[in-house]
Amino acid sequence: MVTGADHVSAVASLAVGNTSATAFWLGARWGCGHSVGLLIVFLTLLALRVETNETVMSIANRMMGISVGLFMVALGAYGVFSVDQRLRDAATIHRVDDEKDEKTRLTSTDANDEPKRTTLNSQIAIAVGIVHGAASPGAVLGVLPAIALRDEPLVFGYFGGFVVAIVFAMGVFAAAWGWATRLLGEKGGVKVQRGLALFSSALCIVVGVVWTSLAVAGTKLG
Repeated sequence: MVTGADHVSAVASLAVGNTSATAFWLGARWGCGHSVGLLIVFLTLLALRVETNETVMSIANRMMGISVGLFMVALGAYGVFSVDQRLRDAATIHRVDDEKDEKTRLTSTDANDEPKRTTLNSQIAIAVGIVHGAASPGAVLGVLPAIALRDEPLVFGYFGGFVVAIVFAMGVFAAAWGWATRLLGEKGGVKVQRGLALFSSALCIVVGVVWTSLAVAGTKLG
């Protein structure tokens, strides 16, 4: 559940090309959002007591799969757009005349845009995590053990352990992916950077399309 294809591809799309530290916190934020989404599912099932209703679970599995798939396609599309935007900014800087003040002005403007992108990506990471946690079909299976426990200390222990595991796991994966893609991009230049970023975003789109198709067909996911 922590390392599902939908989780990995979504985090890879966000982490690609970032420093290890930035990528780690993007992955960690995704994990926190995922935990919030799971908590929503847990409280809902606990209140409705429908965890043993197979018909309800089947319908929920399909709707959740479709929701996650479409959201991943949107995330991948955002990644593609973001790559093109960064390349256009870089191209603008390189087309500037040799006048030092003009170069300095444009470079400063681009540098000021980077924190904004990082903040936006952080917000997206949390939002994507919440959607995956609440809408992923695996979320239902993930919270059923906690529901079955019924004992409050055990329930908190279960969720506490899960939160630590997923935040750490996705943070480490994101850091590794960000570090590797950034290193390759620095060695290979703009074309390699573009290729790696587009690959990560395209992977997210492909997994999203497959996820949605399987959900529509009624295939069990998670």
